[in-house]
Amino acid sequence: MFIDRFGVPFILILASHNAPAAPRFLTQPSVAANPNASVPLAAVLRFQASGPVTSVIRVSDSKNKWELRYGPDRDPAAGLPVVGMRAGRKHAIEVEIVDKAGQRASAAALEFTTPALPEGSEFPPIRVSVSKPERMEPGFTLFSPRRSGRDNKFSTGFGMLLMVDHAGEPVWYYRADSRISDLERLRNGNFAFITQDYRVIEIDLLGNVVHQWYASGRPAGPTTGTPVEALTFHHELDELPNGNFLALSSEIREIDGYYTSETDKNAPRKRTKVMGDVAIEFTRAGEVVWKWKAFDSLDPFRIGYETFDGYWTRRGFPDVPADFSHANGLVYDAADDSVIVNFRMLSNVVKIDRKTKQIKWILGDPRGLSPELRAKTFRLEPDGAQWFYHQHAPTPGPGGTFLLFDNANYRAWPFDPPAKAGDSQSRAVEYGLDEKNRIARQVWASEDRPKPEKWAYSIAMGDVDPMPKTGNVLVHYGFLLPRTEAARQSQRGTGEMEWTRIREYSRSGGSEPVWELILGDPAGTASVGWHVYGGERIAALTRE
Repeated sequence: MFIDRFGVPFILILASHNAPAAPRFLTQPSVAANPNASVPLAAVLRFQASGPVTSVIRVSDSKNKWELRYGPDRDPAAGLPVVGMRAGRKHAIEVEIVDKAGQRASAAALEFTTPALPEGSEFPPIRVSVSKPERMEPGFTLFSPRRSGRDNKFSTGFGMLLMVDHAGEPVWYYRADSRISDLERLRNGNFAFITQDYRVIEIDLLGNVVHQWYASGRPAGPTTGTPVEALTFHHELDELPNGNFLALSSEIREIDGYYTSETDKNAPRKRTKVMGDVAIEFTRAGEVVWKWKAFDSLDPFRIGYETFDGYWTRRGFPDVPADFSHANGLVYDAADDSVIVNFRMLSNVVKIDRKTKQIKWILGDPRGLSPELRAKTFRLEPDGAQWFYHQHAPTPGPGGTFLLFDNANYRAWPFDPPAKAGDSQSRAVEYGLDEKNRIARQVWASEDRPKPEKWAYSIAMGDVDPMPKTGNVLVHYGFLLPRTEAARQSQRGTGEMEWTRIREYSRSGGSEPVWELILGDPAGTASVGWHVYGGERIAALTRE
């Protein structure tokens, strides 16, 4: 304490003029190839900083520039993924660190050259035929290519996730040891996907397995990871807001007097093992906390075309000849806490109250439904609009609409004669749903009628996603038959190798896409066929 000249005591406070120290690199950044060979276009950046920082990585090549950001929770000494690089190209890498006060420090630039893409049948041939970036949803397109050949192992032992830019250049890809169906970008920035052998795998950007779950009843038996009480994992996975997963599984029931044919109503019936779908919710610890069974709510005698196609006999269940419902998509609708399940064989989409497990509505052709279930269906408008058949990817759209991919297989029910492939047109379609009055109104479709010059028929798979910024629609066409006269005469193809395409449509632009990527040979003359289960548009490579 001090006394001034008038005798008044006071305290002298000395202000410090020492500003907080700027962040520093304790070790200079270094970059090395990703040690995980499953993601060869990635590199790993390492350095030590003087404290918690946000790491800003700016990457450029001869054509492109982009930025990656990792928050203070990511330790750069443990390694930061450098992703987005194109194959066979030299890249300049600049590193900047930013502390919580906004102070910055930069390091000397680095260089990294990526390897070339695999050749031949190890990588799908990609061609972009339409690209209008100014009208496209920003970001990258992530999808799961599949290949086919005469050897089944050649097909099922190949798994890939592939991400491309608007020019069709790969910016990231991951090679798996099993064919992949659904993929999901998780909120933590990782990817999760379902494999042919009934596993759910979560990987990071470098391809490292973060977690693996497997269906405890799968034919191949136990494997590494967390067992989940389920017979299978198939087709679809969805991450819930609570961090749990929704997944499709299945169960086998023996049914007396079951059909043995989908074309002959009078064929002898017999006791048959039938596969039905089960939707489950499980925690990251592998505990099943919710379950809904198709057998308990739907009629197993309402069969569809391909019920006896041998789907499950080819997938490890040789004594299960019948595939009753064949769910291939599910999604959680947070608007009313419901689960939407898509049933390919039934050509219906079913919305289920998650709390009561009761069916809220059924979208699709109502023929063959019981009076009780028929009361939950919609009337289709306008006049002349067509229902979907053997569809995929149920997706709630903007403003309460509903989208899906209409494969348009058969366009008939057993035991009526099916339509020819040449009279079918696969499409993305959107409906406005009036749930109170049970009216479904078609409001948009990518294609409406078969046109010889634009004929595209996907006998399986497919995906559709509304784009949040532009309102565009991203459509994966799945498994397209070749554009030949012979292929138009058969629902299952004639033996030529299939091809596929991914299109982005503007709803206001009619049937002309703003982007089109083609995989494989539309003429069907290649020795290897390529198709795609589905995918999505990724807004950013990393999540800070």
